[in-house]
Amino acid sequence: MKITTAELLLRYLEGEGVEYIFGVPGTALIPLYDAINKQDAIKPILSKHEEGAAFMADGYARVSGKIGVCYSTSGPGTTNLVTGVANAYMDDVPLLVITGQVATSIYGKGTFQDSTKAGVDSVAMFDPITKYSEMIMSRYKMPETVREAFRIAFSGKKGPVHLSYPKDIMEAEIEDTLLPPRRYRVKSNYFDRKLVIDATEKLVNAKKPAMLVGSGVIASDATMEVIELAEMLNIPVATTPKAKGAFPEDHDLSLGVLGFSGSPVAEEYLMGDVDVLLVVGASLNQLTTFSWDPKLEPSDSLIHVNIDPSEIDKNYVADIGLVGDCQAVLSEISFRILRELQKHDPKEERPIEDIIKFKNSVGMVVNGEKMFSESVPIKPQTLMREIQESLPDDAIVFVDTGNHICWAIHYMRFKKPNFISAFGMLTMGYATAAAIGGKLAAPDRPVVAIVGDGCFQMNGMEIATAVNYDIPVVWIVQNNSKLGLVHDLQRFSLGDKTVSTTFKEVNFARVAEGLGAKGYRIKRPGELSEILPRAIERAVPTVIDVVIDPNEVPPIERWVKGVGELRARLDYL
Repeated sequence: MKITTAELLLRYLEGEGVEYIFGVPGTALIPLYDAINKQDAIKPILSKHEEGAAFMADGYARVSGKIGVCYSTSGPGTTNLVTGVANAYMDDVPLLVITGQVATSIYGKGTFQDSTKAGVDSVAMFDPITKYSEMIMSRYKMPETVREAFRIAFSGKKGPVHLSYPKDIMEAEIEDTLLPPRRYRVKSNYFDRKLVIDATEKLVNAKKPAMLVGSGVIASDATMEVIELAEMLNIPVATTPKAKGAFPEDHDLSLGVLGFSGSPVAEEYLMGDVDVLLVVGASLNQLTTFSWDPKLEPSDSLIHVNIDPSEIDKNYVADIGLVGDCQAVLSEISFRILRELQKHDPKEERPIEDIIKFKNSVGMVVNGEKMFSESVPIKPQTLMREIQESLPDDAIVFVDTGNHICWAIHYMRFKKPNFISAFGMLTMGYATAAAIGGKLAAPDRPVVAIVGDGCFQMNGMEIATAVNYDIPVVWIVQNNSKLGLVHDLQRFSLGDKTVSTTFKEVNFARVAEGLGAKGYRIKRPGELSEILPRAIERAVPTVIDVVIDPNEVPPIERWVKGVGELRARLDYL
């Protein structure tokens, strides 16, 4: 049976389990919308800006585990997607980015909103920020190109792929050549069995081992394997900021987050006298390592597991580098360890009571007393506690970029990897929009976005998107009338002479009401604990505007100190 290539694309998306695509229409996409009208499986979500569409697709992908899809028309619609796509690229999120293109018959002639080499070359523009960027040049090549894009998006380290789709090819007819995903996907479960045995021996015989878990564990769905291995060997576990919750933070073996706004316990333990450090699915970047502090290097062996071989040895030299899927490698390590436990009893050699005692002596947070402050304006620390206590365990929390991400990392505790933020680029405005896609992927779970007033002003119009489609996200806006993180980082260098970091107060509850959402404004401790559960139960788009103490500085001093130490090391060299 002959169908248009646009209809075939939608059938491939349906085969991938995709339910929603996000974007803003244009004339170059008319054949795609004609195809959408002929089916019911794929629903288009009209965003207010293409960047918001990319963020929504990103949020959908992270929560669902499927590929997120965003689209735009040619010209300015395409350029508006760039930041959202780059954000997904830096965070290894699988997206299919579809951009409209002028018809091949007028290719390169400088037509209206030309996105060829004669205009704004969309293929070249997306090439550095995707795993694959290609123009579909033939109706006959289209099925193969689409399958290749999907395969690349999910192979190895995941990421976005881009297809520039000419209008005439979109509406051209072709024989239905639909294949199921199992026919064109590739699994990356490979690993070196000899090195696994070496890693096992190091872990079993270690005196003071530790594990550092990164977001690769979440991407490979290996959180249970991490818990199993940690409990088998009584190894304390820290996570990177991006992997917060990948190991239950209420577990006796949890050290919390290492690095940016992380736990004092994680820093003191991993920067102490660890002899064997197992790093799983982490790149050991600047945010995690206090600017590559040499004290993180273990005295005996660094074992590094990553699906991307280029990440191993990039920042710290690995004694044992295991290239492969985190779930597959950890399962093999655990299998080998079971044999070794006949000669060892980790529960006696490394009593869990010692870990608990260490955690109690150091403390998981700084200024913990401020979490219970009755001060007005509300302390951010108090706000984090109230959010934590008001949310069910299955709630998904998107956190935007700013001081609020620091407060959330440091003071909130997650039992599962339900903490989502844009750590790759630390993109402001991300969570404000991405939470909408996340909620569509998890309609039966509460989805809350913690955002700053600066972030909300960047993408807050997407609240109208949630209203338009009845998507019940709750946004909690930390309102201190400044770009808090930028302001506080400037103060380390400029003192009180900060530049372009403050602005007049905005009433975001009224903004929300103007967009058709429910709006609340709170100024006192205890009010959020009453309003948030009701907002979740009411299930309508809701903005809670919280006036917080503008003078509170999040726990970033240690990270700033690490930047200074890096400069000193470089100057010394």
